[in-house]
Amino acid sequence: MNPSELKLLELLKADETSGVIRFQHRRMLIFDADAMGLLRKELIETLGLERARRILTRFGYACGYRDALTSKELFDWKSDADWWAAGPRLHTLEGIVQARMLRSHMDKGRGVLEAEAEWLHSYEAEQHMKHIGRSDSPVCWTLTGYASGHASAIFGSEVYSFETECVGQGDTRCLVEAHALPAQSDEMGELLEYHRPYNIDAEFKQLLNELELRQKELCAQAERAKALESQVLYLQEIIKEEYNFEEMVGASPAFKKVVQDVEKVAGSDSTVLICGETGTGKELIARALHARSSRNSRPFITVNCAALPAGVVESELFGHEKGAFTGALQRKLGRFQVAGRRHDLSG
Repeated sequence: MNPSELKLLELLKADETSGVIRFQHRRMLIFDADAMGLLRKELIETLGLERARRILTRFGYACGYRDALTSKELFDWKSDADWWAAGPRLHTLEGIVQARMLRSHMDKGRGVLEAEAEWLHSYEAEQHMKHIGRSDSPVCWTLTGYASGHASAIFGSEVYSFETECVGQGDTRCLVEAHALPAQSDEMGELLEYHRPYNIDAEFKQLLNELELRQKELCAQAERAKALESQVLYLQEIIKEEYNFEEMVGASPAFKKVVQDVEKVAGSDSTVLICGETGTGKELIARALHARSSRNSRPFITVNCAALPAGVVESELFGHEKGAFTGALQRKLGRFQVAGRRHDLSG
């Protein structure tokens, strides 16, 4: 039988009572083109262009593959070339596209298949332009999937079809090429991404896992940031300053005695207790001692003991590790630990 002799009404059997249309043993459906266009739009807007392309390409691939097997059962093709030519004819009869073969060469023995066809009146390009608008790349995804599936069933190994021109991207026609590609080629790997079965649920779970890992990383970063912030607050208190006695004004014998004591004690390792009323300059004396001591390269830490609640004194002075108690979300350096650090924060 010649593929050009195929007639739509002869291929389909309609049972008006049961509401079933069949192409051999396969049940067929008649869909409104706009409904399919709206479905494509929904898929693109919901899943994104790349995921929608994968789904629709696989859908077309399944249709083409099954059409090839069904036509093989129905007709006694004279050659594989006639069997292959039935694909474009069926595509045209189904109202999908007007397909016109420009060139073709198939040699199963050598593993060679090359073809080029012109597509006119592509329903998919028409619907994409109507509901989505002009694209930056070809949009006849179900059509290329169909061509790949039909040719793969006949050739016995994977054949991949792709558009080089497309009305959906502003060209005057759709031009498609088909090739049996070597398994090791880069092009094969790229096209495989659109022909592999696509599992939305599996990818959704993968995205959730990636999101969870990312969230944990962000939490860890936030904890590190809090720890650094705590350290910075401490170190802001210990930025070294030169305290000159000229900044402290006093002429009384008691004041002069304090200045002498500071000069004397600063060079020793003695513990110094500075007493006095509020506002008399105790911290200035302490900073002056620190600036002139052998520890002037280390932090100067101040602690307002009266402002520390009893429950946090140990943590504030000695620090704690992450998880040491409820609410310990990150490691915290104690005042004594910070006091032992250098200004360069290297630890």
